[in-house]
Amino acid sequence: MTIAHRAELNSVIYGLFRAPSLERDVATSMAEAMLARKYFSHGPQAYSQAIAQALGQSDPVTADIEPPYGENEVRAFLQLVHEELDKQKPWPAPVDQ
Repeated sequence: MTIAHRAELNSVIYGLFRAPSLERDVATSMAEAMLARKYFSHGPQAYSQAIAQALGQSDPVTADIEPPYGENEVRAFLQLVHEELDKQKPWPAPVDQ
């Protein structure tokens, strides 16, 4: 799988170990954390790009990390996160630390 932001994709998938479900409200919460750069410090653009690239390929998105959910469930969740991020465009500029 060729993904420019593989680390970002893996951090999203890693977050699924603590996800109570893969429902839209969880995807919304994760997208909000990306926008706020809370736990997801690279910002929404990097995560959105990684998700889009992963969903556009047939290789398993869970190749590096196997969360407690199946491949199809994870792909569906990533699509929800991607949709939630798209709803928030244009994304806020990063706040200088």
